[in-house]
Amino acid sequence: MKSVPVLICASLLLIMAGCTTIGEHPAGTVTFTDDCGTTMEIAAHIERVVSLAPSETEICCAVGGCPLLVGRTDYCTYPAEAAAVETVGGPRTFSVEKVIGLEPDLVLATTVTDSIRVQEIRAAGLQVVVFRLETIEDIYRNMKVLGTLLGTSDDALLLVRDLSAREAEIESASRGGEPVRVLYVLWDEPLYVAGNNTFQNDLIVRAGGVNIMSDVEGYATVSEESVVNRAPQVIIASREHTSGLARISDRLLSRPALAEVPAIKENRICEMEPDLVNRPGPRVISALEMFSRCIHA
Repeated sequence: MKSVPVLICASLLLIMAGCTTIGEHPAGTVTFTDDCGTTMEIAAHIERVVSLAPSETEICCAVGGCPLLVGRTDYCTYPAEAAAVETVGGPRTFSVEKVIGLEPDLVLATTVTDSIRVQEIRAAGLQVVVFRLETIEDIYRNMKVLGTLLGTSDDALLLVRDLSAREAEIESASRGGEPVRVLYVLWDEPLYVAGNNTFQNDLIVRAGGVNIMSDVEGYATVSEESVVNRAPQVIIASREHTSGLARISDRLLSRPALAEVPAIKENRICEMEPDLVNRPGPRVISALEMFSRCIHA
């Protein structure tokens, strides 16, 4: 994985080492540096939070911060209580004016969030924390940091402990034998797959597989020929919500160019709920368990 371009301040180092507090300043603020290297002063007592990413909404609620949410995106539909929170628009098309109008103490975003809109929110004097979520460790760190910032450290640490224990069991059961060649498909027309430095790549490796597109950076469109040449033994596909289309597994099986691919010949295609396997949040270990079952079936 590529290194995270972050200027780590002393307080964040303490969090990552397991400390449950951030140094508080006399003015009632804490100094924090996010995963994009932006250092800011955040209120020591957070009362209003806006989330600009479904993963951050799930993490916020999982660590006990759901009652603080006053804004979310259209796609922040889990957990159920988050759906009652006012929406500010899409994850990349949200209204800057709506976010500002909600007067949040803290805005949560990820490296996928529109960076121009993030800067506009910051220009209005609001604090936006940007998290990078490419691995399970990133998710755990996000949970710990957010728990500290929101004053729910105990809940966050308990959650990370429980998830880590489940993760260890799954990874242990997934070890042994030759790694299975896996392809993760987000969409098939054209073929849009997960490469290196993605959440799904991390899940594949931990579940005992090898991502055949690990030399591709991030998410990318690839050719049928490249899939044939790399001969995946298992294909994991994100089941889309689009109505009126055949199942993605049936569409892949019907492509003549892929007929000799081992995963196609043996019908080893697993469809998975996109909200579960495409969101790097607190349901990550359930996704890992599903990847492991699919790879070792």
